[in-house]
Amino acid sequence: MRINKFIAHAGYTSRRKADELILKGKVKINDEVILEPGIDVCDDDRVEVEGKVLSIEKKFYIKLYKPVGFITSNFDPYNEKDLNELVDIDKRFFAAGRLDKDSEGLLIITNDGEFTNNLIHPKYKLDKEYIVKVDKKLKDYQEKQFAQGLDIGNGEKTSDAKIEYLENNTYRVIIHQGYNRQIRRMFKVFGIKVVSLKRIRIGKISLSNLKEKEYRYFNEDELKFVEEIRR
Repeated sequence: MRINKFIAHAGYTSRRKADELILKGKVKINDEVILEPGIDVCDDDRVEVEGKVLSIEKKFYIKLYKPVGFITSNFDPYNEKDLNELVDIDKRFFAAGRLDKDSEGLLIITNDGEFTNNLIHPKYKLDKEYIVKVDKKLKDYQEKQFAQGLDIGNGEKTSDAKIEYLENNTYRVIIHQGYNRQIRRMFKVFGIKVVSLKRIRIGKISLSNLKEKEYRYFNEDELKFVEEIRR
């Protein structure tokens, strides 16, 4: 296995970032610094990145229904409601993608760094689907502007989106970017406040029938999606 792939499979970072670390002299194989990303490693080789010895652990992929009030972190000394309260895993893990404290719905939990990096990479343009309730309805021209892209401040402009009115000031919104609190900021452009926001899909992974705080490991079809993203 190539060294950059090994580092990615160990969950340390993506292959591209691994290449950068190698070229900076941050990677050792059997205590020798290497500078060539194409080097292969064997099962009994000792791989060290930035002083940390790596090993390949079995990858896992979980979909979780995150309730409102929980942060997408498994360690925050200032907030008791983190992911450790929601998933019982005795291994290192992290959330693939953000979902702010005031939002609920689908969150993907994994120890696969390469999958995580690819999942949020702009080149894949993965759909992220939400059900959003607001305090007042958009006008028709505002809906068109919302779909075409908006300047939401801080030098950030959204790309094209899909928006569909459902009922009772509720919309289905599909975006493929991941700016911080993006949908809330998009509605705020028109002076509209988001009352509730629920993510129901990321790419081919849907929330399906999960209830709040429930989680389960990916099934066979969902694991095929993982392989598509990791290529």
